[in-house]
Amino acid sequence: MSLILREKVDIITYRLEGKMATETVSLTDLRPRLSELLTRAHEDFDRFVITRHGRAEAVLLSSEEFEGLMETLEILADSKLLERLVEADEELAAGGGHSLDDIRRELDRGRR
Repeated sequence: MSLILREKVDIITYRLEGKMATETVSLTDLRPRLSELLTRAHEDFDRFVITRHGRAEAVLLSSEEFEGLMETLEILADSKLLERLVEADEELAAGGGHSLDDIRRELDRGRR
């Protein structure tokens, strides 16, 4: 992986870590609160580290967030795709690409 690509991955990782505040819940405390924590995970995207005997054993998070994390891992594992995404991001940052309005106009023309 190129140095630039590695830096981009590091930035993505840093951003994810900043958003991944979690609450630690013991297995004993989890049992009576499971419904509440599931609702918070689903509706508010809260995350919970479940501990047993003081050690982290599992994580509770929404299924939507889990799917997003799995998709991100697949992208990160595909170095060619990741490199193309970085190049596209750099092109957009340099003023390239197409605006959403341009894309909508093109789609409308294609429907006629």
